[in-house]
Amino acid sequence: MLEEEHRRASAAIVERLKQAADWAAVRSVHYFEPIAALAEVDINDFIRYLEDTFPNMRLATSRKIEDKWEVIGVHGGTPPEQIDVIIVPMLGFDPKTLHRIGYGGGYYDQFLATQPQAQKIGVCFEQGKADNLPFDDHDEALDLIISEQAVRQE
Repeated sequence: MLEEEHRRASAAIVERLKQAADWAAVRSVHYFEPIAALAEVDINDFIRYLEDTFPNMRLATSRKIEDKWEVIGVHGGTPPEQIDVIIVPMLGFDPKTLHRIGYGGGYYDQFLATQPQAQKIGVCFEQGKADNLPFDDHDEALDLIISEQAVRQE
């Protein structure tokens, strides 16, 4: 994907994300920090929107600290134990089952399993759509998958 196409597609996904939930009612959000080298969806504008519009919302992210992934509170806060919405990156997705392909480490499936109450939103470029994606019993399905072209839900 060319840089300009990546920027436009990411912006379209951010706009769909803004409509994906009643953000005023959400108390806590866990989000991923996009890795440019992996060409992940750039959700930084969405995070700024949450910070600017909902200053009391508790934000958390996951970071690799000493070779172990940990959930941390953003801006020095402690991460909430119960998270209302979790936004995850994806390399690909099945539009029928709402399962995702990640990077193969299993971190997000394990993390999502600890938060059954959370609304689970995946973001991916439409080119990641893959019908009949194989999945295992431990793989967590998402509630919503947002691409630049569509919002898919169960």
